[in-house]
Amino acid sequence: MTLLESIVALVILGLAAVGCLGLFQRASVATRDTATWSRAVAAAELTMERAVITTAASLDTVDGRACRVDVRPWANGLREIVVSVDVEPSSGAARVVLHRLVAAP
Repeated sequence: MTLLESIVALVILGLAAVGCLGLFQRASVATRDTATWSRAVAAAELTMERAVITTAASLDTVDGRACRVDVRPWANGLREIVVSVDVEPSSGAARVVLHRLVAAP
C-alpha cells in the first residue's frame, strides 16, 4: 500500500466519522427537546388537575413555567377548562394547551 492510498483511506474514514458525529449531535438535540416538551406537558397536566379541583381561573407557576388557567361556560351545565403552559424559550416560542370539559358546580 502506498502513501497516497493510505492518505485517501484516512480522508474517507475521517469523512465517515464526521457524518456519524453529526448524527449523534442531532439525536442529542432531539432528545433534549423531547425532554423539554415532556416537562411542559407534565406541568400542564398538573395544572389541569388543580384547576378541576379549584374550578377557578388563575395564573400560576409550575416547575418555573408560566401556567394560565381559563374557565369558560359551556352548554348544558358544562364548563371548559383551558390550561396554557409556555415551553422553554430554547425550544422556540411554543405553548402546550390542554382543554377539558367538566360538569359545572
